[in-house]
Amino acid sequence: MISKSKVTVRYAETDKMGIVHHSVYPIWYELARTDLSKQAGFPYSKMEEVRYYDSLS
Repeated sequence: MISKSKVTVRYAETDKMGIVHHSVYPIWYELARTDLSKQAGFPYSKMEEVRYYDSLS
């Protein structure tokens, strides 16, 4: 499955040269992961409902 997420770079996420700081990437990865799970029909709300996280430990 291929999923695309659109991210608008905010000023606070860049340095004086307009380059995105590497510390922002994990935030964007989480945005993409959330979008993908929704598109796959398995959003966080459903994961919590079936207690998916309990089965991982």
